[in-house]
Amino acid sequence: MARRKKETGLDAFVRVAEQTARPLSVKKTRESERLMGIPAYTVGMIVEHPTRPDWGPGKVLAVEHERITVYWRDLRESKAGDAVKVMNINAIPLSVAASQSDPWLDHLPRFENGGLRMTKRRLTFAEALDLFLARFPNGFKDPKYLDDRKFQERAYKWRAHQAFEEMLGNGKGERLLAAGDIDGLVHAAQHVVGMVNLLSPYEQMALHDALADKDAARSFFTGLFALLSASKPSAETFEPYAAAVRNLPAEEDRARVATWPVLTILPFLAQPDRHMLLKPSVTEKAAERLAFNLNYRPELNWLTYERLLVMSGLLFDKLKPYGVRDFIDVQSFMWITGRQHATD
Repeated sequence: MARRKKETGLDAFVRVAEQTARPLSVKKTRESERLMGIPAYTVGMIVEHPTRPDWGPGKVLAVEHERITVYWRDLRESKAGDAVKVMNINAIPLSVAASQSDPWLDHLPRFENGGLRMTKRRLTFAEALDLFLARFPNGFKDPKYLDDRKFQERAYKWRAHQAFEEMLGNGKGERLLAAGDIDGLVHAAQHVVGMVNLLSPYEQMALHDALADKDAARSFFTGLFALLSASKPSAETFEPYAAAVRNLPAEEDRARVATWPVLTILPFLAQPDRHMLLKPSVTEKAAERLAFNLNYRPELNWLTYERLLVMSGLLFDKLKPYGVRDFIDVQSFMWITGRQHATD
């Protein structure tokens, strides 16, 4: 058996120095923090800064001994990523927020490589509101916002909603479907969609051609009316409607018909109080600017639409003091927020 090497004085000195420099275990660190009155921070915890209330609540994204990474909801960024700060809790002990749930902090983009998955400078809600009020100083009651001769924000969408109500609302659509009047349903739907510019010309033509197939159109309207008649949007009524849209026939040389705008335009115009239009480019950009995880996928799916409804509801609540009426107004707000993405 090999003989153990005798430890010299230099060896002993190096061994002691290494042990002294070795970090405390996480368990010992947590015990020390407890004795010092410092909270045991965990990932996902919502905290508050003792001297910067203007930063709003923050969410702990990572914990490494005395250093924790926090995203601050209301901190205005000069450049992308400024709202994520690495804090030394020995220097600045953060307090644990009384409420451990925040609707915006609960839907943050994924945290990876030391930051959130964002490519542009994040806007606080206050900054996004400033952008909207710079265009419409009196909010959703501004004459420019209501005047459809130039800005075309609300009035023409509301007229399309009224047309849906007149032609297909209050059970009229269901009665046409029960009577087998597919041509009447298709005519009404195309009239309503044609009143707005929310579909691209290619999507509008693809939908027109797809609804010429009576069996596909029957499935489409069956799913649509089931979605609209439900007590609230849910996966149970959304998925059959999405399946009907996915199954609409599309010619090889035509644009795809199973797109988010095609799926959401009629629910949005029929019930703007609870359904939202999803225009992928501008909606994705608005969600990113507001640091909201939309979980966007190009395939039609309930999770993405549910996240869209959550974000729309949060914005609706925040915009109440400025005269917001429904998701038509919220969609206009998101459009301006998303367009700003391209200018930064």
